[in-house]
Amino acid sequence: MILPVASVVTQKTMGEFDLLKMSLEQYHEVQWTISCDDVANEKYKNVENVTCLNLIETDDCDHNYGSEQQKDNWMKVMMTKFNAVNDLISKYGHGLILDCDMVFVNPIEKSVFSLFMNDNVDASICQHMTNDWPTEANHGLYNAGMVHIRSENFSKQWEMLSSQYKKYGFYFEQQPLEYVQRNFNSFNMPINYNIGWWRFNRQSTQKRINLLNIKDDKIYFGSKPAVNFHVHTLREIGYQNFGQFLVDKIISLMKETNNENYKQVLTVLEADNAVSGN
Repeated sequence: MILPVASVVTQKTMGEFDLLKMSLEQYHEVQWTISCDDVANEKYKNVENVTCLNLIETDDCDHNYGSEQQKDNWMKVMMTKFNAVNDLISKYGHGLILDCDMVFVNPIEKSVFSLFMNDNVDASICQHMTNDWPTEANHGLYNAGMVHIRSENFSKQWEMLSSQYKKYGFYFEQQPLEYVQRNFNSFNMPINYNIGWWRFNRQSTQKRINLLNIKDDKIYFGSKPAVNFHVHTLREIGYQNFGQFLVDKIISLMKETNNENYKQVLTVLEADNAVSGN
């Protein structure tokens, strides 16, 4: 069964997109629609399972510490994800939005995939699950980096509210998710999806890292297979990486296995010099 996936790709994030693409395609047949800049468009325009929407004029963006112009640029880039997912909805009836800074280590479970295909489920979303309520109040209860959409109206309302983020004081396109999902039938993906560094970096959540383990030559999060991690894995990006501790843990666990898929991922990380001591 085809998995339609939307992503935003620029010259700066092509390396991470390549890793996301490779790791996800180890488990699923994927059709991609990416919003991209000129450089990414040139690289992917002839890739058989990739549709390019050349919409991004600049990737001079920094939503955390940048100038107002860089923050505005960031939002312009993020808004193009709606073009990408709407293209997929028109073609396949649904689409999964994924940020580039992800790596899949297990397939999407059949139970979750069936909800992706359920016409009664308008969207599937991921809570941050930080146990840090003040931060979530400022940045949003849900993470905008992994969102599955079946309802075109959900996408349109999210896009509309995001376009007014300054008017309402929202944190870019992420915080509007919290409000839009109230108007639709949405499903919260389990904690073993979209596993970001933010789920481990508080005093109350640090012990969660011990839930990552190996079972049957695969990475698990507690008793469930860890499906995907949301963290910058490649140092070539040049971002300040708050999640390096999680990258190191993932690498350590992968090295404990004989999993051929993990060996391919490690090859990419080693080529990027992200694995210390190699």
